[in-house]
Amino acid sequence: MDPQNHRPFGMSVELTRTELLEKISNCTAIRNSNVPTKYSSNVKLSLLWYFSFEESVNGSEVAYTVFSHRVKIFIIIMSATSSLFSPVSSLIYLPALDVLADFYHVSIGRINLSVTTYMILQGLAPMFFGDMADQMGRRPVYLLTFGIYLVANIALALQSNYAALLVLRALQSTGSSGTIALGNAVMADIATPAERSGYISYVQAGMMIGVAIAPTIGGLLTQFLSWRALFWFLAIAGGVYLAIYIPFLPETCRKVVGNGSIPPQGWNRTFWNVAEGRRNKKMGQGDTAGELERQRRKHELAPRGHIVIPNPLKALRIIVEKDVALIMFFTSLMVAGFYMIMVPIPSTFEDVYNFNQLQVGLCYIPFSVGSAIGTIAAGKFLDWNFRRVALKIGHPLHLRRGDDLRHFPVEKVRLQVLWLPALIGGACMISWGWVLAARTSLAAPLVILFIGGGTISGTMAMQQALLIDLYPQSPATVSAALNVCRCLLSAAGTSVIQYMIDAMGLGWCYTFVGLVLIAFTPLSAVVVKWGPKWREERFLRVERKKQEKANEGK
Repeated sequence: MDPQNHRPFGMSVELTRTELLEKISNCTAIRNSNVPTKYSSNVKLSLLWYFSFEESVNGSEVAYTVFSHRVKIFIIIMSATSSLFSPVSSLIYLPALDVLADFYHVSIGRINLSVTTYMILQGLAPMFFGDMADQMGRRPVYLLTFGIYLVANIALALQSNYAALLVLRALQSTGSSGTIALGNAVMADIATPAERSGYISYVQAGMMIGVAIAPTIGGLLTQFLSWRALFWFLAIAGGVYLAIYIPFLPETCRKVVGNGSIPPQGWNRTFWNVAEGRRNKKMGQGDTAGELERQRRKHELAPRGHIVIPNPLKALRIIVEKDVALIMFFTSLMVAGFYMIMVPIPSTFEDVYNFNQLQVGLCYIPFSVGSAIGTIAAGKFLDWNFRRVALKIGHPLHLRRGDDLRHFPVEKVRLQVLWLPALIGGACMISWGWVLAARTSLAAPLVILFIGGGTISGTMAMQQALLIDLYPQSPATVSAALNVCRCLLSAAGTSVIQYMIDAMGLGWCYTFVGLVLIAFTPLSAVVVKWGPKWREERFLRVERKKQEKANEGK
């Protein structure tokens, strides 16, 4: 800003500070103002951000979150780290399958049942934990799931029975599978819709990093120590995470703490809550109105002292909504394609390139690095596109208190360019099969893995951001619903991919898979066109039910 004239640098129009704020306060006025054409994008977008900044400075609006920038960074880091545990626990185990089959004196087919049980619980467990987290808070569910995870890993490291392996792997999956859904929910707690996609992308990127490092760690531990070292490693990692999480990471669930200004349950408080409470008490001496407002908002929140019985049917009800069903189906197809590349890599690379377990594990890195980059890039793009569309249609941005998305074309914002990475991802899938069939140099499949990982993960990030926008009050539940769909479809895909390769060959097998992904890409256009109508119908239906309950209570 020009400190003397109070104008953004580069503007040639003569606007006083008052005139500028008047124009900023009305997006239509900005769009039709005399800002030069050459500045019609960047300058006008800057004006909207300037207005949002003014709004946050003058304090006229209730903040969407009271967490400071540093605290939010810490929350993002911890949430992204927690998302590592599910993919790491799943993939670190794969290099040890042959060793475990020999140890238990069972066939590879029987030892693969431990992978199947893991995937089944990976899909079902978040249905319970998602609803619980939306009602009780994030921290209690994090503590419960990580507690289960620790016990399961210690027991797995000590057991020597095949039946115990199956049961404990299911228990391990129960503990680790909720972390991704909870991570997305935490990001929805602390980020407004205008910046939410970028935040969620960091959690998804953490998951992709887990995919990259897990096979390598598993190969190293199995080759140089033993299969028991896998579970001791996971137990130690989980214990270290909990040691940091318990005293420091605050509760963020908006049904429990609102925007963070309402203290959580006494047993659920952290050092941050204690320090913030003391600061508020000191600043609030004599501020009776402020304290009354906090108490009013506290009573408006859901009761927090009773035991919550999780209802998995809430996740199933979400799945059957028309727009949600289409989004989840296409997202699940992309995830299934993701795993249909990942799972056969060990056997395929061993056959084509004569790689050992450690070398195969290193080949996952390009795919996962590309996935992490694609996810973060998609998140940044979605945040930028949100602001761009808001400017175009005259929708004010409220970076401090959040935005009302009821009349905002959020489907268009999130899915507008999804077709591009989806088509590139499908093309990479087709190329992947023929490159391996031709037994080219290693560089070719690794480059395809990098590009395919980035584009497939980018499409998944766009669709997940939209799902949370559609259910901002229940982000953990909607993430759990998505988890059910993608785990079931991924389990089906990975169970048949090897048979498809044997019957069709690598080239035609992945050509079929790639064409399926491309064929269903137009589903995103369907959601963009009819999604707003379906969303409004759902909103009116919910409002009607609330009114009926209110009338019954009179």
